[in-house]
Amino acid sequence: MKSQLVITATGQDRPGIVARITAVLVEHGANLEDSRMALLGGEFAAIMLVSVEAERVDSMSRALDALASEGITVSAKQTAAFDPDRFRGYLTCQLNVSGADHEGIVHEIARFLKDQSINIQSMDSKVVSAPVTGTPLFCMRATVQVPPALSISDLRRQLTAVGDKESVDIELIEEPVASPRA
Repeated sequence: MKSQLVITATGQDRPGIVARITAVLVEHGANLEDSRMALLGGEFAAIMLVSVEAERVDSMSRALDALASEGITVSAKQTAAFDPDRFRGYLTCQLNVSGADHEGIVHEIARFLKDQSINIQSMDSKVVSAPVTGTPLFCMRATVQVPPALSISDLRRQLTAVGDKESVDIELIEEPVASPRA
């Protein structure tokens, strides 16, 4: 029987971090099913969903922990498979945010989404320099799941109010409904 683990890893950026982590996975017959990796400041960070035979979880976790001696900090947590019915009926939308950078933007938007029972499925944010002035600009893109009881037009109006308060533009785009898989 296979177990799924969420593995997070960080280390000072250098070539070979991904190769070293995946070598441990291969040594234990694990499969890398999903991942996100990025350079954040001077640290390379990875989050991975891995499946492995249940009897190999402990030895693989110990081998991953041993990477600390190479400057790679790893955490592994067993997880249950995703329940596809959990958000049945929810509308998947893209949320785009941009504006002058300042503290608290992500918190205010995340708090608003929580208060509306909107689930954040994924989110990326960064600060970039404006082309002419070099002013720090905040950019965020998130995939969210909106409960069926919420009106999209009301939600857009409320998000505009949040954006006005935070001095950012917020755009909510409905994603097309995907056709069922065969």
